[in-house]
Amino acid sequence: MGAGNLTMAQSNLHLKQEPVAQRSFMKDDFPLIRKALIILAASSLFGATLISTSHTFLSQSRVAMGQAQAQRNDIRNKLRQAETDKQEVQDYQPRYLRLRESGFVGEERRLDWMEHIKRIRESRKLLPITYEISAQQVFQVGPEFSIGDLALRGSKMKLKMDLLHEGDLLNFLDDLKHEGFYTIQECKARRVDAEPESAHLPLAAECVIYWLTLGERAGGPEQTLQ
Repeated sequence: MGAGNLTMAQSNLHLKQEPVAQRSFMKDDFPLIRKALIILAASSLFGATLISTSHTFLSQSRVAMGQAQAQRNDIRNKLRQAETDKQEVQDYQPRYLRLRESGFVGEERRLDWMEHIKRIRESRKLLPITYEISAQQVFQVGPEFSIGDLALRGSKMKLKMDLLHEGDLLNFLDDLKHEGFYTIQECKARRVDAEPESAHLPLAAECVIYWLTLGERAGGPEQTLQ
């Protein structure tokens, strides 16, 4: 009995004294989870790439939407301006045509002016009229008048006429405006005879007027008048 217990105790002692095997993570455990780690790393990289791509696409989409909105606004403004221009053309076209027919818009009409003066003299039975028309010059327009790329020109006319009375001059100037637009720089009448008390002596008038026309601005330099 005692010998048997001793033998068993010795056997247990031998079992307890056997060394315990050491496990290595890299050698024993890592191979077991390596595939899972690779899948996790690939998934993380794919997710990060997807998020970055999404941010880039979203940013580009916002830029494209902003550009598209700006283009729509620009088109809308152009359409609105076109409608405004169209309305202005409809409003001002009749007036423009009247001004063109009257000779104010376009090239000067010297022959028409001369013919008109002849008709006035004949219809009014006026005394002789002499005149001289100088070269056309450009007028300087004040900033309060907007004429765009057009130029306001004036053709200077010096005229002399004999009068039976002051009414001849007033009637002549009134009839003259039917052939165009003009502005009077100066106009004076005096009696021909040295005796002003004689009411039956004819008068003489001297006037300086500018025939006005509105047309396209010339490319070269032009002399400008105030």
